Amino acid sequence: MIVALADVPSHGLSVPLGAWGPAAAAAGFGGVVKAFEGAFVVTRHAEHLAVRGEIHLVGEVPCDRCGEPLVLSLGGELSVLYSPISSVPETEEDDEGLPRPPIALEEPVEDLGEYDGVSLDLAAVVREWATVERPVRLLCGELDEAEDAPCRARFRARANLTDAPVVDPRFSILTSLSLSEE
Repeated sequence: MIVALADVPSHGLSVPLGAWGPAAAAAGFGGVVKAFEGAFVVTRHAEHLAVRGEIHLVGEVPCDRCGEPLVLSLGGELSVLYSPISSVPETEEDDEGLPRPPIALEEPVEDLGEYDGVSLDLAAVVREWATVERPVRLLCGELDEAEDAPCRARFRARANLTDAPVVDPRFSILTSLSLSEE
């Protein structure tokens, strides 16, 4: 969903996350989205757009080790200030070393972003949120300790690994040599 800067009033524009939301979340999430809900309020501050809202999703992603499907739930608030690419100034840092937004807002934002200055693609906002919120690594054992050993076994089976040591064929000649001293 594309929102044009000119269409956003200063008091804000409520944007429900319609049918485009789950598809955008799935692209950032890296899996299949089973349940999805959320809404945004987009406010305009001169040429800057503030996007605030909440997103909640339940999705299925493969385990990074064994490939089995894992159900993962993500949710939380979104608070981003988007500035036109051409006008992003060098930002000062606040007391904690985080960049300050280029404008003063009534409510602080958690993140800063860029857009083309004409319109903002809210699907890209959802994709970015899902990418950032998704854990970097998903393993069966990290979600359920009892699944760690079966996950390792499934991985070894899929990778055709056995517990027998693999000998490089170039060293096979050494097996016929005797190490006894004569």
